[in-house]
Amino acid sequence: MTFNIKWDKKVVHVKFRGIVTAQDLIDANNYLISNAEFENIHNQVFDFIDITDFLITKEDIEIIATMDKAQAEWNKTMKVAIVTNDELVKSITSEYEKHLKETGWITRIFKDSKSANAWIKSE
Repeated sequence: MTFNIKWDKKVVHVKFRGIVTAQDLIDANNYLISNAEFENIHNQVFDFIDITDFLITKEDIEIIATMDKAQAEWNKTMKVAIVTNDELVKSITSEYEKHLKETGWITRIFKDSKSANAWIKSE
């Protein structure tokens, strides 16, 4: 497992490390959506600062976005903060954003956790 998940009262934090594959993202996503607390959460922070490689393709992120699009039917508003300095992660995240554009889910990219958490706390 290349990720840890921490549930707070209003935010779920997913911290990745090492080499991140599509299966890692799918596993983290499945864990989140299968948790009973998911319906009460409207903020997610996906932290990719400590990764060494990001082996996710455009096709992979389309699958993950489709999963989240289905979840948007149940959990209609979500802020998703992506923490990264990696250009590939930023590029793939923009593909994710395109797929969730018509839902109530909003994605933003941040270079550090402090900025991401400030956005999450803002209304």
